[in-house]
Amino acid sequence: MRMSVIVVSAGACCALVGPVARGQYEPPAGYYSGATGTGATLRTQLNTIIGSNWWSPGSTTHVMRSYDSARQSLALIYRDPNNPSNLIMIYTGTSLPAVWDLGVTWNREHTWPDSRGLGGSGMDYTDLHQLRPCVPWVNGARGNDPFGAGGGSYWDPQPSTNAELTPGDYVPGTNDRGEMARAMMYMDVRYDGTDPSTTDLVLVEGFPGANQMGDRAQLLQWHYSDPVNDTERRRNHLIWSNVDNPSWFQGNRNPFVDRPEFVWALWGPTPNESQLRVGSGPAAADGSSLASVSMRVIAGTSDARTVTIFKTGATPTTFDVTATGEFTVTGGGQGQAFVGGSQQRVLSIQPESVETPGVFTGALVVDNSDLTSAGAGLGVQDGNDTVELSLAVLTPSNPSLAADADVNSDVITTELEAYSGVYAMPLAVHNWGFGATGALMDVDIVSPLGGGFDVLGVPTSGVGGTPATLTLRFDTGATPGFYSQTFTIETSDEDIPGETTSQVTVTWNVTLVAPPPPNCPGDANGDGLVNFTDVTAVLGAWQQTGEPGLTGDANDDGVVNFADITSVLERWNAVCP
Repeated sequence: MRMSVIVVSAGACCALVGPVARGQYEPPAGYYSGATGTGATLRTQLNTIIGSNWWSPGSTTHVMRSYDSARQSLALIYRDPNNPSNLIMIYTGTSLPAVWDLGVTWNREHTWPDSRGLGGSGMDYTDLHQLRPCVPWVNGARGNDPFGAGGGSYWDPQPSTNAELTPGDYVPGTNDRGEMARAMMYMDVRYDGTDPSTTDLVLVEGFPGANQMGDRAQLLQWHYSDPVNDTERRRNHLIWSNVDNPSWFQGNRNPFVDRPEFVWALWGPTPNESQLRVGSGPAAADGSSLASVSMRVIAGTSDARTVTIFKTGATPTTFDVTATGEFTVTGGGQGQAFVGGSQQRVLSIQPESVETPGVFTGALVVDNSDLTSAGAGLGVQDGNDTVELSLAVLTPSNPSLAADADVNSDVITTELEAYSGVYAMPLAVHNWGFGATGALMDVDIVSPLGGGFDVLGVPTSGVGGTPATLTLRFDTGATPGFYSQTFTIETSDEDIPGETTSQVTVTWNVTLVAPPPPNCPGDANGDGLVNFTDVTAVLGAWQQTGEPGLTGDANDDGVVNFADITSVLERWNAVCP
């Protein structure tokens, strides 16, 4: 499944960006336009393409450099990016001075050994796609061993598993397995014996014979377990380019660096049965799948999310990951690979720019790039997998005590009757100025509390256009007087990267006034008359207790009992003033 251009709406401000991309090391447009087949057909097509000099249209061979001048090109191609005066050595990764001292410090390693089919005077002998700078003793130790694992008569280009190299001989982490596999595949396809002074070079399974290299099965595995990186792409580009390497360019490219998917189409023993998917659910019948990732951040703050690519099927495969919109991806890119069996890869997604508030969208598209298929939804028939991306870059929330203005403090004055119970007063806290690019607001805490004051409705989360409604309460069961409390209402943005905190204050002044004078003795129901209805009021509130003025409390002692009956009888038929 090849993908040319992906167009996804990314908002007015968003431009197409890519992950760790090949960029400047891409082949020129149309370079592989003639490579449309698989198997023997593809081999012939690639042989024609890489057997010419791109810079000379109609040429039937690439530029042949002398063996002596090859050291000049190697000095450029393998320059140490951290020390331009040095070169990086093959197999060991060590950095040595680039100055040529007749091979004492470093020499030219034929990764396809001279004794395994190179004529010593043809284009294959000086081909820059297979020559490498090498520590002399390591070159000698390798000899003409074919590449493979397991030691013995094979040479493993990963030094940590090569018994002939001790830890002091190489840079930890060095791994040239994939690069050597692709170099050998290039030589196999490029040289079929038709060029002067060359033979037909062949990659074979197992241990090779004359004009052969191997072990092809192991090289196939290394191609997927150690995929192409930007360092290898740069080297491939410099060998080809008469712009960046005008004096020593060769004019052709290694197709297995540019298009890793060609490998299975040429040497895969079976059609590709891999399938890729994203998300938790199974893929559709055509192999496509869909997932989504949403990000909300405060402006000026970045974020990162992960998405997992799942791979099934016994065969390995290559894949490309492309991001569109205001997003970049690490852990993906072009020409990535999965080995055989069930595998997974975790990618990290992060916004490209978070300075300007707005809502942006994009996508991450995963393309199973293999060229063969074992059936529907597999290999080349595996539909693209898409992760829909959305990004909201938000302004901080802003608490306010008013709906039409940014009010950060207020004073409320209330007069209440003492002993009249708990008084409740609503208080609205607005997210002032909230809009499409505003963060939601959380009301986290109100303090201090006590002294008869408390607050209900805290915490409150997700406040947008509708305010949070709190309830301020005061218990009037205190002696008459003046009471005051200043509440600090602390808020924060919704729980997203870059969240900010803020606060507003409310001062509540409460004046408690004394209750009205008690009813006249005997008047249990407060109607101004002492009669049978007061007896009924006493019996209806029997044994109740409370503050003065309690219905049924004819003698105002705070308890409704037999003493109230006596008070009614003593004042029978009295009229209260």
